[in-house]
Amino acid sequence: MRDQEAARLFASLPDDERFATWHLARRDGSLAGYGRGGVELLDAMRLTRSAGRLLGHVPDRVLETLYRVVARNRNLLGRLVPDGSAPRRYP
Repeated sequence: MRDQEAARLFASLPDDERFATWHLARRDGSLAGYGRGGVELLDAMRLTRSAGRLLGHVPDRVLETLYRVVARNRNLLGRLVPDGSAPRRYP
């Protein structure tokens, strides 16, 4: 990890898990990832909050399956994202 704060947040994860997927760091320092983390991320942002609340009712096993399907096809799905500058990172 190049970022010291990220290294602190991910210290509890085994090495192989750190880069296996993305992780959402909650305000309390705990981590969420995979499908459930995506729901929490959507719920945390104003513009996607309603989608996050709707998906919050979906069972975890379904969310994990959907996440794995998307993850397996990220190269194909990435072609749908336009080229351009990356979004700014806000603290």
